[in-house]
Amino acid sequence: MVAKPATADRGYDSLPIPFGWFAVAMSNEIAEGEIRTLRYFGTEFVMWRGEDGVVNAVDPYCPHLGAHLGVGSTVEGNDLRCAFHHWQFNGNGGVTAIPYTKMVPPKLKRSCLPSWPVEEHDGVIYAWYHPRKAAPKWEIARMPEPPENEHWILAETHEWVVNIHCQEITENGQDHAHFGAVHGVQGPPAGNFELDGWVRHNRVVAEMPTPRGPMTGIIDVKATGPGQSIGEYIDVTHVVQMQQVSPIDAEHTHIRWQLYHRSGLSEGRLRVTAARMRDLVKQVHQDIPIWNAKIFQPNPLLVEGDGPMMAYRKQYARFYQFDEPAPSEIAA
Repeated sequence: MVAKPATADRGYDSLPIPFGWFAVAMSNEIAEGEIRTLRYFGTEFVMWRGEDGVVNAVDPYCPHLGAHLGVGSTVEGNDLRCAFHHWQFNGNGGVTAIPYTKMVPPKLKRSCLPSWPVEEHDGVIYAWYHPRKAAPKWEIARMPEPPENEHWILAETHEWVVNIHCQEITENGQDHAHFGAVHGVQGPPAGNFELDGWVRHNRVVAEMPTPRGPMTGIIDVKATGPGQSIGEYIDVTHVVQMQQVSPIDAEHTHIRWQLYHRSGLSEGRLRVTAARMRDLVKQVHQDIPIWNAKIFQPNPLLVEGDGPMMAYRKQYARFYQFDEPAPSEIAA
């Protein structure tokens, strides 16, 4: 899972860390009463799950005398108790108890410890990151509705840490020419690129290699913000790929995948679906050595057939506009 340390100036320090919802853990990684120190966005924070099942996150240092809340602390009910003096904090960063004083001052009750917006959906825990602590600007996307009388089955999960800025991971999907060079896709893909507020929608039609030979396949991707995308691969089978791309810092990115298939598949169709998923994972393994060694080209030399990469960058740049206007005020 751990990528090798970067050893050269590759241009990624020129790119900020974008704001948005980002996956920071899977739901099964934080049990009730558990506390974890997580490191993303070039910083760290402390996350815990209370007895009500709700996950909370706060900045790591106690505002009292600076103890790290991820070291020796405990969960008391729904609150986090600091190991140093047993101050207790709720998920909003307010003090709920101080054992050696008669009354908690009102200003401490309101909030004295910066907290992080957290949501949990489809087995994934997301934290909202904004360098200026602005409130969330969009909702987290959810799994698509399954076909009638069916449900989605989680078949596989995968994760990788790669030495690359998070922008380049999703830019890879706009790089149409690499599909043939790196992944062996036959024929140039034809696709569209649409923007709707904070959402990017890509639909690519291409000749895809499958266990039954080449066939026309559809890749339908909906990316919500910079950290979340949902891809549907419809060809010899139907696979839903939930992808989360989370910046650890400017040069390291954590990628998570959850791969789903439709219920009620025959044994033969299950084998075909498993092969389709193996091919998707293989494509990431083909990309990773390139990602780990490439540099960022701010002014790439592009030709016809390279795909809508600059349109993608223009849209992605809004996630760096930390005092940004509404999407409707930005030309697509």
